[in-house]
Amino acid sequence: MSKNAFSKTNQLKAIAGAAFTKFIEEELDILFEKKIIKGLRKKQNFKHPGYAYEKQYLADFIIETLDDKFIVVRSTTSYRQDRIKTSFYDLQGINQHAAFANNIIASVFVVPDSEIKIESLKKRIEEKKQYSPASHILNLSEFITFLEGYQYEIETKREEQKAAKTAKEKGSIFGKRGNSFEKAIVEILSDYNNLKQCKNGQLENTHIYNQIISRILKDRQIVITKIVKIKATNAVPLLKNGGNPKTDIIVYIETDADEIFKETLSLKNTTKDRVSCHDYTAKAFIEVLKCSNTKLAKYLSYFQDFPTYTAFKENIPTGYSESEFSELLEKSQLMLIQWALRGMHDHKNLTRPKVQISNYLLISNGDKTVFYSMKDYIRIMLKNTKLKFGVPFSWTYPSKQRGKRIQLKVPIFFSKK
Repeated sequence: MSKNAFSKTNQLKAIAGAAFTKFIEEELDILFEKKIIKGLRKKQNFKHPGYAYEKQYLADFIIETLDDKFIVVRSTTSYRQDRIKTSFYDLQGINQHAAFANNIIASVFVVPDSEIKIESLKKRIEEKKQYSPASHILNLSEFITFLEGYQYEIETKREEQKAAKTAKEKGSIFGKRGNSFEKAIVEILSDYNNLKQCKNGQLENTHIYNQIISRILKDRQIVITKIVKIKATNAVPLLKNGGNPKTDIIVYIETDADEIFKETLSLKNTTKDRVSCHDYTAKAFIEVLKCSNTKLAKYLSYFQDFPTYTAFKENIPTGYSESEFSELLEKSQLMLIQWALRGMHDHKNLTRPKVQISNYLLISNGDKTVFYSMKDYIRIMLKNTKLKFGVPFSWTYPSKQRGKRIQLKVPIFFSKK
C-alpha cells in the first residue's frame, strides 16, 4: 500500500460524528460538480401513502443518476440496534413507497470505519439469518470505493461514446428516437400491444419482441397464450463495488396461473466486430479465478503491467511463456468466460445474483438484431474464435488505464451456427 493510500485509510477511520455526514456530503457534491450524477437531494423526507404526515421516512441523501435511476443513502454514526432499526425502517419505506421506488438501483446503509461490529451484521445477512432492506451495507471506506467504482463506470462510458465515430455506433436507429438502446428495448418489451400481436401471430419472426419472448418461453416450455403480462426494466441493482452488473434489462413475465418469473438480458448495440465486455484489475481476475499465489496470478499481473501482445511477450521473465499462460488459463476457461459475459462467480460484488447475472444476449447493429442464450453464445464463440491466452477474447487495456486494468473484448456474431 502506498503512503498516500495508507494516509487516506487512516483518515477515513478517524472520521466520526458530524464530520462523518459532512464528509459523505462533500464526496457526493464533488460527483455532482463533475456531472457524474444528475441530482443530489439531502435530508429528504417521504410520506407513507394515504397519510398526511410528511416525515415518515428519511433519506440522508437521494442520488439521481444520469439515466434517471436513484441511489438512496442512509447513514448512522453509531452501531446501536435502535439506530440500525430506524435506518432500516426508513430504507424499507422508501424502497416500497417512494414515487421512484421502481427505479432504485441501490439502497445504501453506511457506518464509520470504526464500527467494526457491522461485520457481524453483514455476515448474518449474507447467511440469510437476518433481513436487510439495504442492498449495500458498507463502512465509509467501502462506500468511497463504491462511489469510485460508480464514477469509473460513468467516465468509461463517456470515453466509449467519444470514441464512437458514426451515428450508427452512437445509438443506431434507437438514438434517432431520442432514446438509449436499453430504454428502447424496455419500451418494446413492456408494450402490451406487442404481446397481443404476438399471441395473434401478427409479429414477424424477426421482430425484436418476438425474438426475445419466443426464445425465453421456448426455453421455459411455456406457450404464449398462457402469458397475461410482460414488463421490463433497466433499473438493475448495482454491484457492491458500484459497478454495473452484466444484466442490462430484467424482464418480468406473468402467466395466467398468477406465476411471475424473471429473465435477465445483456445488450450489445454496435457495428464493430468486437466490443469491450469486461474491465477489471488483475487483482480482481485473480480473486474471481481463485488463483492467488500461483503462476497464473503472476501472468495476469504481468499482462496488466505490459498490456499489449508485443509488450507482454517482450517483458515476461525467463521461465515464463505465452503458451504456458494459455495452458494455465484454459483450465479456468469456462469460469472466466462466464464471469466476463454473464457476471457469474464474482461473489465479492454480487448483491442480487438472480437479477445481476445475465442469461441472454441481444445484439444489434441497427439493421439486424439477434438474440441468444448466453450458453449458446459461449458455444458459438468457442467454436468460431481463435483463442488468445486460452479464452475467446481480445486482450487489451481501457483508455487512460494502461498498467492499471485489463480489458477483454468479445467477438460479435450475427450467425447462430
